[in-house]
Amino acid sequence: MVVRVGRYGYGVSRGWAMPRTGPQCGGAEGVLAMRRFGVNRQRLGSALAVLVLALALAACGGGGAGSASPAASRSASPAHAARSAVRALDAVCTPASACHFTAGTYRLGAATVLPGLELTLPAGWSSTESTPGTLSLLPPGQPNSHLAFWLDLSAVKSSGPGHGTTILTNVVGTPSALTAWLTHDRDFLIVSKPASATVGQDIKTTSLVVGVSRSANYGDPGCPANPRCADLFTGSNWGGNSYGIGGDEEVRLYLGTIHISGGMHTFVVALDASDHAGLLRLEEAAKPIIGSVRLPPGAADG
Repeated sequence: MVVRVGRYGYGVSRGWAMPRTGPQCGGAEGVLAMRRFGVNRQRLGSALAVLVLALALAACGGGGAGSASPAASRSASPAHAARSAVRALDAVCTPASACHFTAGTYRLGAATVLPGLELTLPAGWSSTESTPGTLSLLPPGQPNSHLAFWLDLSAVKSSGPGHGTTILTNVVGTPSALTAWLTHDRDFLIVSKPASATVGQDIKTTSLVVGVSRSANYGDPGCPANPRCADLFTGSNWGGNSYGIGGDEEVRLYLGTIHISGGMHTFVVALDASDHAGLLRLEEAAKPIIGSVRLPPGAADG
């Protein structure tokens, strides 16, 4: 799995690269940075690898009707289309076989971060990652920005020995606890203080903008902006890797609680850009998507 983390990305091999939207199935592999500290696919279990391969072959081989990409990109779907026209985003989107979306409403399928989640995309958006760990969406004309959807993240040590891999067991994964940690860790710069915000029509969240403090001492030359880098989160499906940011990069986070089948989960939406001006552009481009989010049937706001 690849989990983008910032403009730069290094995974298990600590190889850094700028993110790019990838070509359609069969093209040369694009680059998606999954972490100023990112996550790559080397640590996936064999079972998930087989599933990813099978779904990718189905998507790239012309798949059935309703596949999000590349099949979905062959016919238009207006953003105001009837709900019966909602298409399933069940393809595996990767840097090697990116998903390119026409305007319309999409429902996440099996083997995605939150099956049944619906969102409406304007024309031109794409994805180089749709897995059980994350959905990452890239806006047209903004190659160093992305919109991500995550579920149930854990806070990690932000800098120093063990950064990114040491889970902070004293920080529970609730929105309030994660917010409190982010606002008190000296490696982070709080660009925009926590405030109430709504995702979709009724998902109540806490939103804040986080950057890297000038005093951060990351201690790893693998980050080009070292020492001004910091790790934030990891996920159970991220193969032991983590998400982080560096330099002037900023991320707007929406942290909310949702209930699925009686269980409580932390729902996270992230807008990541290379600097503050880029984040403002991304926020404007992503506004209709964030406003369109609908939870799966049976799920409810916390």
